[in-house]
Amino acid sequence: MNIPGAAAAAANAVGHSVEAKRRELAQLASFFLKQHSAYDMIPVSFRLIVLDTKLLVTKALSTLVQNGIESAPMYDSLESCYAGMLTTTDLVNLIQYYYSNFSYNEAIEDLGQVQLENYKELLLRFKSRQTNTLCANPLDTLYEVSRRLLATDYSALALVDEDTDTGSDVIVSVLSIYRILNFMAVNIEDKKELKEHSLYDLDIGTYGNLITATMDVSVIDIIRMFVDNNISVVPILDENGVVLNVFAESDIILLAREGLLDELNIPVSEALALRPDDYPGVHSCSQTDTLYSVLDIIRKTHVQRLIVVDDDIRPVGVVALSDVLRALIL
Repeated sequence: MNIPGAAAAAANAVGHSVEAKRRELAQLASFFLKQHSAYDMIPVSFRLIVLDTKLLVTKALSTLVQNGIESAPMYDSLESCYAGMLTTTDLVNLIQYYYSNFSYNEAIEDLGQVQLENYKELLLRFKSRQTNTLCANPLDTLYEVSRRLLATDYSALALVDEDTDTGSDVIVSVLSIYRILNFMAVNIEDKKELKEHSLYDLDIGTYGNLITATMDVSVIDIIRMFVDNNISVVPILDENGVVLNVFAESDIILLAREGLLDELNIPVSEALALRPDDYPGVHSCSQTDTLYSVLDIIRKTHVQRLIVVDDDIRPVGVVALSDVLRALIL
């Protein structure tokens, strides 16, 4: 009896089964996304913060912090054109660079002389990271927008139209992966496929070799983890490896708001204590949870990713919003 051959055939059959399930679901979701444009996602009433490229970097970052937002489009008023997005990831990279090479006062003085229009040159110091200049037209389908987002490591893009009289760019809104998934979870009519397939069935998420930390690790060390591993969240574990919390890029905004960017050697436990009472907290799931339940958690909690845990609440993986959207796109 050829046991190895039989095992290989069985594994191959499972692989084909997973791929078939993903394709069936992706066909349904892709069809839905092709029926709707980015324009359908624009609220009737909303606030849009746009940063002029003549703004100093310190002023622009302060705007993000004070408004509690993770990204904002930039506009070149001289050229009348969209100039990219400023994000909290940029802030994290700035902190890592300056903390490693300068004092806090030197960093503030240096950044206090740099305008957003020169920001691209500044970003080149960070592993050749480029400014997020990703954008889409409001009339582009959500399918086109989704594919554009998934081709990068960005979670949002600007919707940019053209003024027919002047030819100038008009920044209409910002569209994120979260908003696309939320729109789909609420409006897709046939939810049967979403309820039948689990994360395991669809192979959604990143598993193995997770970057984790404990409560006594310093904030600056976690920021280094963000930058060195190109991640935006680190699960915080106890001495038994059980998930207690997470530290995310959004927590850097809270530190900045409290004026603590010059005290990043504090343990992460102190930083987490700064969160407001209405902070969404840690949200986890298991590999057996259905895609429908995961989308429901995302919609209700506004979280950007879920920690996948085993029966003992130990982390085994992370499901980012981009992982979910990727599984829904052909």
